[in-house]
Parts: sequence; C-alpha cells; structure tokens
Amino acid sequence: MQKITLTHPLSRLMMSTTMASLAGQVYSILLPLLVLEVTSSAIAVTIAVAAERATMLLQPLIGPLLDRSNWKHVLLIADLVRFLCFLLLSVLAVTGQLSILIISILSMCIGLAGQFYQGAQFTAIPYLVTKQQLHYANSIESILLQLTIVIGPSIGGVILFFSTSYSLLTVSGLSLLAVLLVLLLPYEKHTSSSRTFSPSSYIHELKEGFSFIYKQKEIWYTNLISLISNFGIQFLIVLLVIYVNQLTKDPLLLGIVLSAGGIGAILGTSLGFFADRFSTYRQILFAAKIIGGLSIICVGLTDTIWLAACFNMIGTAAAGAVNPIIKTIRQRYTPLHLLGRVQSTSRFITFTLLPVASVCAGLLSESLGIGATIVIGGCIASVSCLLVWKLPEKL
Repeated sequence: MQKITLTHPLSRLMMSTTMASLAGQVYSILLPLLVLEVTSSAIAVTIAVAAERATMLLQPLIGPLLDRSNWKHVLLIADLVRFLCFLLLSVLAVTGQLSILIISILSMCIGLAGQFYQGAQFTAIPYLVTKQQLHYANSIESILLQLTIVIGPSIGGVILFFSTSYSLLTVSGLSLLAVLLVLLLPYEKHTSSSRTFSPSSYIHELKEGFSFIYKQKEIWYTNLISLISNFGIQFLIVLLVIYVNQLTKDPLLLGIVLSAGGIGAILGTSLGFFADRFSTYRQILFAAKIIGGLSIICVGLTDTIWLAACFNMIGTAAAGAVNPIIKTIRQRYTPLHLLGRVQSTSRFITFTLLPVASVCAGLLSESLGIGATIVIGGCIASVSCLLVWKLPEKL
C-alpha cells in the first residue's frame, strides 16, 4: 500500500480536480453577468444556464464510452475542451462578438465536458489507490470540492473588479493548470477499448450497466436513498435564498448563512472520514439522513437568522458525511470494467428528479408559503432513511 503524499498520483488528480472545480465555480458566477451584458434579459440567463445543466440528462449514454476509454485521456480531453471554450469566450467577449447562441453552445460544451470529467475521475480513483484507501480518497475529494464551493465565489467576487471578459481569462488559466496536472498522471491501459464498437454492442453495454446496478443491492438502494433525499433537499436549495432574504435584508447575513452551508459540508466530510472507524456505513447513512431531514424542517420552522444558519450548517454537514460513503460503496462493489457506466447511470438516477422538485417547490411555496414548503422538503428527505434498512447488515 503506497502512502498518499503530495507526489502520489491521487494528489495530482485532486489538485487537477480542484483547479477545474474552481474554474467551474467562478464561471457559474460570470455566466449570468456575461449573458446580461449581451442581452439584458433574465430569460436569456436561464436559457444559457439550462443549456449547461441539460447535459446531465446524457449521463447514462456516456457510461459505455467511459468504460471503453482510457480515463487519463478522457480527463485530458475534457479539461482541454473546457480550457478552449473558456478561452474562446474570453476572446469573443473582448472583441464584442458574443451572442446568446454562442454562449449557450459553448456552455453546453463545457457542461458535456464536465460530465465526462466527473465519470473519468470516479473511474480513476480505484486505479490510483487500494480498496482500503478508497474512503480516504473520496473524503479528500469531497473536502476539496466543498472548499472550492466556499472559495470559488470569493475569487469570482475579486476578479469581478475587472471586466467579465478579462475575468474569463482567469478561468482559462485555472483550466490550463488542470490540463497540466492531468499530464503528470500515470497511464492506465484498458483492454475493453479493443472490443469492436457497434450500435448493438453499445446498447448491450448500456443495458449491462443498468442491470448491474439493479442487481447490486448495495448500489441500488443507496441510489434510491439519494434520489428521495435529493428531491427533498432541492426544496431547501431552491427557496433558501428567498427565505433568508425574508428574515433579513442584510446581504452580509445572507452570505453568512450560505457560507455556513459550505463550512458545514467540509466539517461533515471530515467527521464522516473518522466515523467509519466506529460505525458501519449503514448506521452512518441512517443517522445522516435523519439529522439532515430534521435540520431542513428546523430551517423552515425558525424565524431567526442565526438559527437558520446553524441548522443549514448541520444539514450540509450530514450531506457531507454521506457523499464520500456513497462513492466508496459504488467503487467497492463495482468491477473495474463497469465503473464508468455505474457512476454515470447512478448520477442520472439520483439527480433526474431535481427539475421536478424545483417546480414542485415553486408551486407549493405559492400556495402554502416558503417556510411550510421547506418543512415538506425536510419530511421527504427524512423518509429516505427507511430505505437504509434495506441495505445488507455487513455494509
């Protein structure tokens, strides 16, 4: 078992992922501003954002391609595509040649590259570490991701002192660093790519991924747990800013509440890393889902800004403890040749109802009020804990 140090391949992968994630976080801030500069239309902003997010629906189709490809090549191509898209956006913005159509197309390319990257990164980790190190590796990945979510908006706020077009050059620089770090990763040869590709074999491999997930109860039930939990959590995500804005008109306090979520996620991931030494994954998942659901309910019931911040931190801490466990379960129970399909299909299953949840949250908030709607979301998230007992006791 090779000790994980700064020169370990996993560390290089994590550094590359952090650079790419920071670029994505900053871009998510720049994108609405860029569209507004071009069109002055709020509807155009939603179109551009939707173009990037719509690529999530293609995740199951990406799985067989990931399993046939070398994960290092996929990471490299995905980072290169994002870098070139950011660079092209920068050049077009500086020259004043941007349009909503170009922004939407490039945003879709960036989103599609991100889907390939996430699948390839998930596939890469079991090749870089032993099974005993998987939970540690996924915990590091989750902590760094949450750090970028906390730090990214700050970086975006600083560079916005300059124009959005020149700020995109900073995003391009972060993406280029991610490319260079991927080049330092070891090469892993795949034998599956030697098989003849045809539409029939592609469909067979697609079915194989779905079939494996359904038969592997550890993965199937954790996906269902995440599906129900994410549906309820989405109620809070959609309405939190509006709800907090009702409690206080101070933008500083609003920022504190949102930042508390990122800090809670980091603390929860760290706690989850140590908790698996004293409890089973099954027990941790049950406790986290109960605590997470109750914290959402408490957010909807409180009318105090500081309590809202505390409950939001507790909820994100519970989610942070669960995320690396879910990934570790998928990696431990999945053969190497199925990793891409299992991750892509699982992400599709767990996130597929988020648009429906967003619409439901909006409709319910109009008739029942925002606080009551958040409470309903918390109740739905809590229900997911019942499926935890469907998991094998050995887990």
